[in-house]
Amino acid sequence: MKKHNLQPKLPEDLMNLMKRAVKLHEHLQKHKKDKHSRRGLELLESRIRRLSKYYIDKGLLPKDWKYSYDTAKLIVEK
Repeated sequence: MKKHNLQPKLPEDLMNLMKRAVKLHEHLQKHKKDKHSRRGLELLESRIRRLSKYYIDKGLLPKDWKYSYDTAKLIVEK
C-alpha cells in the first residue's frame, strides 16, 4: 500500500478504537447515569492514547497529534 500511496492517514486499529469511543460518547450523552459505560470509555480512551503514543514513536502519526473527542468525531464522520 505504501508503494502505491494507498495507505490511510490513520492506522486501521486506531481508527476502529476512535469509532467505538465516539459511539460510546454519544451513548453517554443520552444515558448520563450509565457508570459502567463511563468506565469503559475511560479505558478505551487510555488505550487510544497508548496506541497513538506508539504510532508517534514509529513515525506514523505527527509528533503533535493528540486525541480528543472533538477531533475524533470529525475524523470518524468523514
